[in-house]
Amino acid sequence: MPSEVHELLSKIVFRVAIFSIVFLLQWLVYMSVRRWYLTYHADRRWIMRTVTALFLVFNISFIVVLIVRPHALDFPVWFRIAGVYPFMIWYTTTFLLGLVLLIASIVKLPFRLTLFLAQRIQIIRSGWARLTGSRGFQRFDDGRRQFLRRTMEGTTAMVLGGSAYGVLIGRYHYEIDSKEIVLPRLDPSLDGLSITLISDIHSSVFMTRTEMDHYVELVNGMDGDIIVVPGDFVNGITEEVYPFAESFKNLKARHGVFGVTGNHDYYASDPARVINEVENCGIRLLHDEHAAVDVGGARLTFVGVDDVSTAKRAYDRIAKAKGTQTDGALILLCHRPYFLPQASAHGIDLMLSGHTHGGQIVLASIGNFSITPAALASPYVWGEYSYGTTKMYVSRGIGTVGIPVRFNCPPELTRIILRSGPRSHA
Repeated sequence: MPSEVHELLSKIVFRVAIFSIVFLLQWLVYMSVRRWYLTYHADRRWIMRTVTALFLVFNISFIVVLIVRPHALDFPVWFRIAGVYPFMIWYTTTFLLGLVLLIASIVKLPFRLTLFLAQRIQIIRSGWARLTGSRGFQRFDDGRRQFLRRTMEGTTAMVLGGSAYGVLIGRYHYEIDSKEIVLPRLDPSLDGLSITLISDIHSSVFMTRTEMDHYVELVNGMDGDIIVVPGDFVNGITEEVYPFAESFKNLKARHGVFGVTGNHDYYASDPARVINEVENCGIRLLHDEHAAVDVGGARLTFVGVDDVSTAKRAYDRIAKAKGTQTDGALILLCHRPYFLPQASAHGIDLMLSGHTHGGQIVLASIGNFSITPAALASPYVWGEYSYGTTKMYVSRGIGTVGIPVRFNCPPELTRIILRSGPRSHA
C-alpha cells in the first residue's frame, strides 16, 4: 500500500475512532441525565430542553471541527474565551463522566445478569416480588437511590471543577524532572553527560509562541549537553510549525539538538513543509538513520526513526537506522513508546519517547502504573521501563491533544544524566 494511502486511511480511522468514543460517552451521559430528569424533575420541561440543546450544540460543533478542522490559530482571543474554552471544558467533563458511567455499567452487569437469570425460576421470582414489595426494602431502596443521586451530583460537580482547572490552570503547571540512567556500554569518559528531553510540543492555539518561548528558556536553563525532541512539533495544521520554529530556533546545547517526527506531524496537510521548517530551525531530524556525537574522542550514537505505527515496521526501521553500529551506547529516538521490545531486539541501550502525554488525564497513580485511558493503548505511559537490556524513558511532554487539559499529569521537562557502570542483574 502506498504511504500516502496508508496515511490517509490512518487519519480517517483516527477521526472515526475519536468520534465513536466521544459519541458513546456523550450518549451515556445524556441518557443518565434524562433518567435523572424523569425521576426528579419531570414537571420542569425547560431542564431537559436546555440539556438537549447543549448536547446538540456541542456535538454538532464537534462534528464540524472534526471534518472542517478550522485554523484555530486565527481565532480571536474573545472567541477562545467565550467559545473554545467552554467547548473544551464541556468535553472534558462529559468524557470523564462518561467513563465513570461506563465503568459503573460494566461493574453492575454481572449482578444484573445474575438477577435476570435467577428470575427465570418461579420460586425466586416470587420471593423477589415479596421482598421488593415490603416496606423495609422500599425504605432501603429509597435511601439507596438518594445516596446514588447525591453521589452522582457531587461527582458531576467535582468533575466539572476539575475539568475547568485542567483546562485553565493544570496544563500550565510544569515539572522539571532529573533522572540518572546507567548504561553499561557507555564510555566511562561520558559519565555525567546530560540529555534534556522535551517532547510533544503540539504547537497550536493551545501552545502559543509565548508559551513555547518560555519552555525554550527553561530548557536552555537546564544546561543540557544534548537536547532531544522526539516528535509532535505541531498539532496537525501545517501553519502551526512557524511559531514553533521561531521559538525552537533558540535552543542551545553543546553537542547538538536531535529529533524525530511524531504522528501529529503527519496529520498536517503538508508534512514535508513541517519537516523542512523544523530542520531549518536547527533541529537535526533523524529519518531512519543514526548520527554519532563525539565528546572528547568518546562516541555516543543517536538512532532515530520517523513515526511508525506497527511493530513490524518499527523492527525494520530500527534495523535500517542502526545500520552496522555496534560500538558504544546506542540511544534510540522513537516517538511512540510501544516498540520497546523491537528496540531491545536490536541491542538499543536507551530509548527516549513521548506520544502518550503521560495519560494527560490521570485518575490515580500506583507506583509506575497510571490509571488513565492511555493505559488501554500502551503498557508504557510515563516514566522508566526496561525490556531485556534496553531501558526506556517516556516523557509526559508539554503539550496537549484532543482536549487541552491536564489532570494529575503536569507537563514535563526531563534532564537525563547518563552513567556508566556494570550491568544490573536485578
